[in-house]
Amino acid sequence: MNVHSRRPDRSPEAIEKRRKAAEQARAANIRQGYVHDPALEEATERYVAGDITREEYRQLMIEPPVR
Repeated sequence: MNVHSRRPDRSPEAIEKRRKAAEQARAANIRQGYVHDPALEEATERYVAGDITREEYRQLMIEPPVR
């Protein structure tokens, strides 16, 4: 991601890098007893795709949307 850009890099390489990091984090969480959370999974996919920034992702995890 370009540090001067507000939006995440959406190149295939950047998406793959974020996807790999997300999969590694998910695997570590599963080993510690993670139970599927639809809000977390949706936000993670949005982050991986480059639809939201890391800060927006963090905010969604702190204050999840009401459903």
